[in-house]
Amino acid sequence: MESFLIQRATRQQSVFAGAVALLILLTLAVAAPRADLQWPAIGPFMPMCALTVFTTAAIAAFLLGAQFNVMRQPMLAALGGAYAFTALAVALQLLMFPGVFSPTGLLGAHPASAMWMWVFWHGGFPLFVIVAMLVRDRLPHEAVPARHVRQWAWLLIGGPVAVGAVLCSIALLVDLPPPLGAPGSNATAAHPVSVILWAINAIAVLAVVAGGRLRTVLDLWLVVAALACFTDTSLNLLTAGRFTVGWYMARLFSMFAPGVMVCALVWEVTALYRRLFEAHVSLRQASVHDALTGLYNRSYFNEQIGVQISAAQRNGQPLSLVMIDVDHFKRYNDAFGHLKGDACLAAVAGALAGVVRRPGDFVARYGGEEFVVVLPETNAHQAQALAERAREAVLRLRIEATAPSRYVTVSAGCTTVVPGAGALSILSIDTLVETADAALYRAKAAGRNLVMTAEPMPAALT
Repeated sequence: MESFLIQRATRQQSVFAGAVALLILLTLAVAAPRADLQWPAIGPFMPMCALTVFTTAAIAAFLLGAQFNVMRQPMLAALGGAYAFTALAVALQLLMFPGVFSPTGLLGAHPASAMWMWVFWHGGFPLFVIVAMLVRDRLPHEAVPARHVRQWAWLLIGGPVAVGAVLCSIALLVDLPPPLGAPGSNATAAHPVSVILWAINAIAVLAVVAGGRLRTVLDLWLVVAALACFTDTSLNLLTAGRFTVGWYMARLFSMFAPGVMVCALVWEVTALYRRLFEAHVSLRQASVHDALTGLYNRSYFNEQIGVQISAAQRNGQPLSLVMIDVDHFKRYNDAFGHLKGDACLAAVAGALAGVVRRPGDFVARYGGEEFVVVLPETNAHQAQALAERAREAVLRLRIEATAPSRYVTVSAGCTTVVPGAGALSILSIDTLVETADAALYRAKAAGRNLVMTAEPMPAALT
């Protein structure tokens, strides 16, 4: 199965991702001039968004790490590190934010600690995305050896988490001035830190576009996530206060950036499960069908005949079995060769399958040129009639044969078991098959191209 990392995007996927990216840019263009427009204050909105970002970023990190563990592509681990860093940064920023859990913030936060964590978050995520693109450029087709997966995971996923922990310590231990100027200042967008944040986010978008040329599914949704992060950063920097158009829209995009990657990864996992299920179904079909004729095989017959016997006993209904053999098939093989013989068997199998129409009935290749038809809830008369139709269907194929007959023919032997209280003996599966086989050989002894029926057997089925 192709990896999510290298699977080429379809035209439909490209158009959809392009439409989402265009919608993000249009939203930025519409919201930016109105960024300072005040909207009603919704106090729980910020912690709700932060919790959502933490959850989705943690899930994205986990799924990317799991993909790396299977595919062993370093870029996946590097992206997992970027989202792990985001989850840590947003959680710490929420804990430090004044007025959420305490008037001044938890963990001994200084007045500017939460602002610095926001800067670290919005600068760190795109920076680690750029690192992932560099890893991809340096190791485009390299798979990490299985014995080194853990070391690479510690480096590429644990590294960003460690960086986040160090930055958190700086924000908590050092009483730094506000990173973007005084709170409420309209000069925020022109501040040097703002310019650096914009530059890092813009470079991240360009790095994703240039790194993969938007060829794969991952490229498409990673550039959408990078654009969402750029929009989130831009709208935050364009507004001087809380509960404004820019502030609300920024937080929506902060949720969207990890959310879109989670959706893409979950879609990938779903697709893998679907392909795995289809492969299982295909394997199951192959295991119970004969490769040459397409009919059920001997193993399937052995498995199902016991089920049918139990059902007949439980329901008190007759069960019929028809054994069918291609007449003089060895002589046909010797005359026409094995390839023609295989084609003959396939044609005969198709003719037999064509006369079995009820859902519970089935035909199986018993072995060589011998077939068996299982007919639940079918009495002796009905079984003989079906066997006659099968014999005629093969004759209508008009497959040329050698003497003594002009065309390929089949002989059939039928047996029927009728469960009842007056059963005389216990009937085994082997006895059922042997009885039908004996009727078949009577048909062959009588001249072939015939149907013979054994006497109905009252029996307690087992």
